[in-house]
Amino acid sequence: MRATSLILAAAALVAALPAHALDIRDLPIARAPETCPHEGPGFVRFTPGGPCTRISGRVRAEVGTPVPARPGAGLDGMARGVVSGAGQVAIDTRTQTEYGPARAYLRLGTGR
Repeated sequence: MRATSLILAAAALVAALPAHALDIRDLPIARAPETCPHEGPGFVRFTPGGPCTRISGRVRAEVGTPVPARPGAGLDGMARGVVSGAGQVAIDTRTQTEYGPARAYLRLGTGR
């Protein structure tokens, strides 16, 4: 009962506050990322003067129905469906430093 009373008191407090409308024209406009043609295709700069980044990846999905080698191959005699998937994402970031170019590369994947 104590938690219910606390929730009702919080709801009453929120309902008593004045409501304010949101004007979309007051929201900041996000700038489109600028391209980095000197690094190669697909590289963009998200912040002015920041590093150039390329995000890439792939997804693979397979679905099928196997044909059992003999009738009743499964424990209950039913053929099981085959579902598999794999994915990979790669992030490549490059920037110029006072010591020369610096590069960070991260690739994460699952499946085959």
